[in-house]
Amino acid sequence: MRAAKRIGKLTTTRVTAATTEQGLNAKIVAAGTIPWRIKAGQLQVLLIHRPEYDDWSWPKGRLDAEETLPETAWRETKEEIGLQLTLGIPLGIVRYKTANGNNRKEVWYWAARVVDQKPRPDANEVDDTHWASIDEARQLLTKKLDEKPLDALAEAYTQKHLATVPFIVLRQAKAIPAESWTKDEIDRPLADSGYTQAKAMAKLLRGWTPSRILTSKYTRSLETIAPFVKRHGGAVRPKKWLNIKTAKSHPKFMAKRLRQEFKRHEPALLCSQPSVVKRILKEIKSWIREDNKSVVNPKHVYTKKKANLAPGSILVVHRATHLGGKIVSVERYEPFVP
Repeated sequence: MRAAKRIGKLTTTRVTAATTEQGLNAKIVAAGTIPWRIKAGQLQVLLIHRPEYDDWSWPKGRLDAEETLPETAWRETKEEIGLQLTLGIPLGIVRYKTANGNNRKEVWYWAARVVDQKPRPDANEVDDTHWASIDEARQLLTKKLDEKPLDALAEAYTQKHLATVPFIVLRQAKAIPAESWTKDEIDRPLADSGYTQAKAMAKLLRGWTPSRILTSKYTRSLETIAPFVKRHGGAVRPKKWLNIKTAKSHPKFMAKRLRQEFKRHEPALLCSQPSVVKRILKEIKSWIREDNKSVVNPKHVYTKKKANLAPGSILVVHRATHLGGKIVSVERYEPFVP
C-alpha cells in the first residue's frame, strides 16, 4: 500500500482508442501483460496457470517499492514466465475489491508481443502456460474480469492498433542551476538529483528498450541517457537539431528532422532540453490533429496547462505498424525517485 501511495503522486497517464487513464484509484496496485503472437496467420495470447489458486490468468503482480507501473508489468512477466518483452499499447485496468472486501485493487495491463522467445514458467507461482486463440482464452480464464483486457487486445487487433513501435520523448533530468555555472552552457551537467532521476529512468525505459537513441549535444542530455545506455547498450547519436539554439533558430528544420525520425518505425528515444521537448510535443500534437480519424485526443500530448514534461520524464507514443505509423496510444510517466 505504501508503494501505491508513493506512485500515486507521480504522473501516470495512458490514452488509447478504448481508454483514458490518469492516476491511481486504489490502495493495492498491480500490473501485468497479455503476451501475444501471430502464428499461422492467427492471433494467439499466452495464459498462465497458478498452482496456488488453480486458475488461468495473465502474468501480473503487485507493485514493488521504488517501482513504476510499467516496470512492474515488465518485471512480473520476466519473473513468472521468463519473457523479456517490449510493452505495447495499454489494455485498460481491472478493478475489484479484495477477498475481505476492505480494499480496492486495480491491475494495469499492457499488450506485449512475443516474437521468438519461449515461455519458461518459474515453477513456483506459475507451473504451466498455454497459447490460445481469443475464443479459447475466454473459455479458459478463471475470472470473468480478466476478459476485459483480452477484449481490448482483440479489438485493437481488429482495428490494426495492436502491432506498434514506440517513439519516446525524454526531457533531460534536472541540471545544476544556470546561475551557478560559469563555463560554456553546453557543458552544464546534471545536479545530484538529476543523476538520481537518470538512474531511475534507465529502469523505466527497460519496458520499451529503444534501439535508436538520439540526444542533443548538451552534456546534461548525454548524462540523462547514460545510465540506460550503460545497462542496455545501443549507439548514442548526438544531433545538433536537438540543441536549443538550432531548434529555436531553425524550427522548420527541426520539425522536418523530427518527422523523418518518426517515420523510421524503429523503437526510438529522443532526449533534449525543456524548450526543445516542448517544441517536439507541439509537433506531435499537430500530427495527431492532422489525422481526421485520430483515435488519440491531442490534448494528452500538449496543452497550455500541460505544456511540458517534468524533469526526467517521458512521453511514449505508439505507432501502428500496419497503419503507416498512425498514433494509436500516448503515455506519460515520471521515474520513481526515492
